[in-house]
Amino acid sequence: MIEFLHISKSFQGKEILHDVSLSVEERQTVCIIGESGCGKTTLLRCMAGLDNDNHHSSDRSQKLKVRVGMVFQKFNLFENMNVLQNLTFAPIHVLNMKKEEAERHAMEYLKMVGMSGRASYYPDQLSAGQQQRVAIARCLVMKPQLLLLDEPLSSLDPISRSEVMDVLRKLKREITLIMVSHDLNAVAELADRVIFMKDGSICEDGKPEQILSSPLKEETCHFISRQKNLFYTISSQDFDRPELNARIENYCSRFGLGGQAHRFVQLAVEELLNIIPLNDKIELVLSKNENEVRMSLDVDFEGDDKEYLSEENISEENMLSFNILQGLCDVIQENVETESHHIHLELNQDRLLLR
Repeated sequence: MIEFLHISKSFQGKEILHDVSLSVEERQTVCIIGESGCGKTTLLRCMAGLDNDNHHSSDRSQKLKVRVGMVFQKFNLFENMNVLQNLTFAPIHVLNMKKEEAERHAMEYLKMVGMSGRASYYPDQLSAGQQQRVAIARCLVMKPQLLLLDEPLSSLDPISRSEVMDVLRKLKREITLIMVSHDLNAVAELADRVIFMKDGSICEDGKPEQILSSPLKEETCHFISRQKNLFYTISSQDFDRPELNARIENYCSRFGLGGQAHRFVQLAVEELLNIIPLNDKIELVLSKNENEVRMSLDVDFEGDDKEYLSEENISEENMLSFNILQGLCDVIQENVETESHHIHLELNQDRLLLR
């Protein structure tokens, strides 16, 4: 068992972590979830000894007498070294391993993560998923007893996500893992235990089926709901369209949907926004059915009593957008009550599966 006791961390007078303690069984996979800024990454860095907490000025991993490796969200590969050199640098310079031995070990781990054929490639020649697999192998070559992973699936396309998930499934059987992730599907599959953090403290700790399906705390329930859906508010005509499109793409990739799925969702949103007025605040909620490849879009806004998606009210300039929307959706519903509008769209299932 590995124990972390009473970790607190402050920065510029602000408390980031408050007396966090947790223990991890050997070969257990613990996933930490929570809103951005709640202290998840800082906790990992303190565990790895990369940040000093308030009570320990020396390397915490040395006090634990365990070897700790950490995989970063941004990969942090050495750009001026090829893949093999990235893996052999630490064994040669830290463990004083001979070059031939270091290369032999490196190739074993590159084979494990499916990257042995790209040992001579440089990081800028690799996809994001390939870089992440190399980063994992670089940690493994140091033979850690505990591997910390900070958002290892973040911003990966569906193919890259699938490749990294294959590696994580293998690791789960071999090593103790603590993983920070917003990807609740990955958490549900990989975790033996889930910890929900809020405001620098552990708010709830339990089995994945309990935390993800029947959380005890209201804060956990609210977070899980927001992670399962994509919420976006439009407050002006010049809203950040690239940001909305990026969030839609990331949301679709989390569910491993087809490579074209996010483009159809983006197009449906774009055509809908061409039709409805952008004068007032618009609330968009994108959600996916848990058990089926089905996705719906719910939109709420205030306006007059006009039914904007009624064919007789569609202007000539918006008719093309309306026809495209009809082709993308199986269901189009609009309810108007005292200048309050609710639109419900269910996207075509076959289009979501296209690659």
